[in-house]
Amino acid sequence: MRKAILTISLLLIVTATAHPQLVSIKLTGGMFWINGDDYNRGIAGENRYIKDTSMTMTGAYKELKNGLNFQAEIIANVNRHIAIGFGGGYYHLGNESTVKAQGVLSGAPFDSESTYEPRLSVIPLFVNIYYLMRLGSHAQLSMFVGPLFQVVQFNFTNRSTISISSVDQTLTYRSSSTTLGGQAGLGLHFDIFQGVALVFEGCYRYGRISDLMGNWAVIGNSSSGPINKSSAEYYYWTYHDTSSGDYLRTGFFDNNGPTGTTVSGARKAVINLSGIIALGGIKFSF
Repeated sequence: MRKAILTISLLLIVTATAHPQLVSIKLTGGMFWINGDDYNRGIAGENRYIKDTSMTMTGAYKELKNGLNFQAEIIANVNRHIAIGFGGGYYHLGNESTVKAQGVLSGAPFDSESTYEPRLSVIPLFVNIYYLMRLGSHAQLSMFVGPLFQVVQFNFTNRSTISISSVDQTLTYRSSSTTLGGQAGLGLHFDIFQGVALVFEGCYRYGRISDLMGNWAVIGNSSSGPINKSSAEYYYWTYHDTSSGDYLRTGFFDNNGPTGTTVSGARKAVINLSGIIALGGIKFSF
């Protein structure tokens, strides 16, 4: 698919050079909603686990659901109905949420506080094949489909304290990945001046990342001394925790994954980036 993207991109450049009067630049921005898959299911399981195993719980961890999306695209018309576009952009999803809990662990009461801060930063590169249809003299309908290549950065930070052993620590995880996918959508273009149009688009984009390997570290202090652990080869896992019921949880472990008599169904987690994009912007034609 990467070779296909390169081939179509070269075709776009040649077409744009041969027919400069049929070239457009489109700048858009809007919202993006993703599926999330194992990350969001793990968040739901973690909330349920803390609620069921604590005497009190305040707050809840948030799922990764939506963020802002910005992109730019160069479009060259092959004829009055067919066009080819090459573009790229940036979208970011992230939030911060804190959970406080009180309970009993191994017969000892405890107070705990934990803050999750996930961040997904994505650079999508895409090629679109357009079918264009005029709707009167000042409007145009566009339908497009094409391959997608995405560069993904997944960062996770967990700051936590627990009264038992006076633990105060910060866990960090940094991982990069690439994924291939596709997208398809519809757009409406309204001419406002000669060569300038307002653009409104809806798009479904498919992509997912798995086998995430990255840098993991836990740094902090406790009553027994400093905490300092790290690894450059930790993976993001999902598993069932049956210690106090059956809870789907996620975490960061080495290549062997989580182990123990209360762990089952462990596998490397998937973050599904598929979702809907709503965009608005402006198009300049030359």
